[in-house]
Amino acid sequence: MSEENPIPPAPAGWYPDPQAPGQQRYWDGTVWMANAPSAGATPGVPQAGGPITSTNAIIGLVLAIVSWVVCPIIAAIVALVLAHSSSKEIAASDGRVGGAGLNTATRIIAWINIGVSIIAGIVIAGLAIFGVIFTANVASSLDPAINAKTGLADGQYAMSPSRVVNINDECSYGGTVSIPGNANVGDVTVYGRGPSECPNLVEVQVVFIDVSGGVARIIRVE
Repeated sequence: MSEENPIPPAPAGWYPDPQAPGQQRYWDGTVWMANAPSAGATPGVPQAGGPITSTNAIIGLVLAIVSWVVCPIIAAIVALVLAHSSSKEIAASDGRVGGAGLNTATRIIAWINIGVSIIAGIVIAGLAIFGVIFTANVASSLDPAINAKTGLADGQYAMSPSRVVNINDECSYGGTVSIPGNANVGDVTVYGRGPSECPNLVEVQVVFIDVSGGVARIIRVE
């Protein structure tokens, strides 16, 4: 390739390419640059190597990945904003800035993260609502009317508790009542209320109950 220069001293600029009639090549004031501009390109100082990668595209992809560990939805939204800004930067650069592939990956990862986070939030909210409803149902089961069918005559008995349900300030013990002088052994549920009647099962060995009209109530616990 001939390295003929424009008539010296030629200032730096675009001149007809001596090796490709009809095209231009950049003369930096000393030597010809290697690449001629593409067809329809606006002459300007050529960039060394390929296009540079958009910084916003890189940061956006990193944030999209990090969003799976830290601040899921917030980090994912910031990543989407950076990807959008990077795409505008790339479109306006006339090929000098790259990173479109990174922006595509950022959008895919970020939107999946947002979708998963929303679904997880709905599931957690559903479980919380279910827990409230379940707790309310259990609490309602502590009503003394549930204990009306004890099968015991009116009187006082000692019960060995094997289970207990504590809801707020109410409780229900279940266990075996041995009836002195009677071969029958009954499994009874008894209703209680307040701290003195509702200690934890590990603190209770005997629950003394009073049956009146078929309803069992706690007298004291030991």
